[in-house]
Amino acid sequence: MEHLYIAKTAHTPEVFFNIDENKLCIYGRSFPEDSASFYSPVVLWLESNIQEFTKEFVLEVQLEYFNTSSSKYLLKMLRFMEKYKESHDVPISVKWNYFQGDVDMKEAGMEYQQFVSLPFDFVEIDRK
Repeated sequence: MEHLYIAKTAHTPEVFFNIDENKLCIYGRSFPEDSASFYSPVVLWLESNIQEFTKEFVLEVQLEYFNTSSSKYLLKMLRFMEKYKESHDVPISVKWNYFQGDVDMKEAGMEYQQFVSLPFDFVEIDRK
């Protein structure tokens, strides 16, 4: 399995795969100038490596903000994961973290939940 790590910047989130927990993590703020250039390697990594997951696989999202073009790539990843789960019977879920009181980010996750048949776990976290 290929390693995945993208350091966060002022405009892009940190993206990494936690191999110990079978978890693809996206943390930070996401409003890249070119979402395709930023997210295409992440989507390609997911498509190239998802067959390695025979146990539970989790997409963990903890974003403070994301723009419309980023949202399209998040949905693309979720839909790909949904299709894989349905065709391979692998437990795949989403852990949607949002900061305490950030109703907009919680609602964004709830909207994604309506578009795909993946289980979502909503976790309110303290801002440190």
